[in-house]
Amino acid sequence: MSNAFYDSLQTPIGEIFVLADEKRLLSIGFSAPNGERGANAIVTKTLDLLDSYFRGEAPDFSALPFDFPPQPFYKTVLKTLLATNYGARLTYGELAALAGRAKAFRAAASAMANNRFAIAIPCHRVVHKSGGVGAYGWGASKKAWLLHHEKITLNPF
Repeated sequence: MSNAFYDSLQTPIGEIFVLADEKRLLSIGFSAPNGERGANAIVTKTLDLLDSYFRGEAPDFSALPFDFPPQPFYKTVLKTLLATNYGARLTYGELAALAGRAKAFRAAASAMANNRFAIAIPCHRVVHKSGGVGAYGWGASKKAWLLHHEKITLNPF
C-alpha cells in the first residue's frame, strides 16, 4: 500500500480510524490500520463527516471515493447500503431485494461482513427479521449503540 495515510477520531464507542491513499478511501474501522499516521484530503473529509454523524447529524457519505470490493454483487450491496437513509432499518432479505437479488440474503450478509467502511456504509442499519440486532463486524455493543443513536427500533417486522 503506497502513500496510505490514516488518522482517527475519538467517539462514544471508541477510537475510529480512517485510512486513505491520495485517490481512494481504503477503510474506516475501530483498529489502527497499516499506513503512515497523518492526513490527506480524503482522510480529513471523512473524519469531518464522521464527527458530524456522532454529533447527531445525518452527513452524506456518498461523495467519498470508496475503494469498493471487486465482486459485482458485493459492490452493489454496499452501494445500496450507502443510499439508505439515516435512521432507516432493513432486514437482510430486504437489502438483498434492493440490491437486485431477493433470494441472496446470505450473499448480502457476506458482503456486509466484508464491509471495510464502518458507519459510512451503514451495515449497522441491517437487522434480523425477528427484530434482533444481528451480526456486526465491530461488535454487537457498537451496533446497538449506533442503532440507538439513529433512533432505530428493533421491534420485529
